[in-house]
Amino acid sequence: MGIELAIALLTYVLLVVMAYLVFVLSSEKEERGSLIINQAYNYAFSILSFGILIVIALAKLPNVTLDNQTTNYLILASKFISVITLGGSVFILTKKYKSPK
Repeated sequence: MGIELAIALLTYVLLVVMAYLVFVLSSEKEERGSLIINQAYNYAFSILSFGILIVIALAKLPNVTLDNQTTNYLILASKFISVITLGGSVFILTKKYKSPK
């Protein structure tokens, strides 16, 4: 029951972030919106890569025993953190690159 709830929560947060990305891309000017989204995706990808690298390192260490369920939760947690990073980055970069009116 726990893994299904985690996947459902991750899917919900991902949909909310993607809806916000579409809103930012459509409301901002083309160049500024693509700059914001590209930079936010770079931040999220680096966080995801670092999280997956940590999970792989934990799985390969001989004195740390991880079962399949714990490894699945760690991978989901790293994905969740990267999605939160994506949403936060888009929000902060939108406020940072806001044009004066």
